[in-house]
Amino acid sequence: MKKPIKICKNPDCGDQIVNYISSKKAYCDDYCRNHHGYLRRLEFNLEFDAHKKGMAKNYKLLKKYVDVGINNEDLNKLLKFGFDPKYLPQKNIYKNRNPSIVYYIIKDIIFELDPQTNHVNIYPKKI
Repeated sequence: MKKPIKICKNPDCGDQIVNYISSKKAYCDDYCRNHHGYLRRLEFNLEFDAHKKGMAKNYKLLKKYVDVGINNEDLNKLLKFGFDPKYLPQKNIYKNRNPSIVYYIIKDIIFELDPQTNHVNIYPKKI
């Protein structure tokens, strides 16, 4: 009895699998199996990766302000430089200060968004 010809499941490959021992074989080699798994994980984690990259970009911009020593900046100016408020970490609220002002912590930077003045206060995190 002749074995049926199988096609590799890796979308980038598509080669025929002719010599196989098990009928469960789905990929022509380990590279194709690993690459297809990588592509599936990449698609599954797309939203998380975009958020991580956006936070990294925001951190890079805020870090420049901290390094220069600028502690207060208009939000519209930060937006023009590439700051994206969609990519923010978990928000924190001051308990003993104004509750309308929220602050965020990215690595070693603390920054506040003040909705009344539309300003961002940027501070280095004290260890």
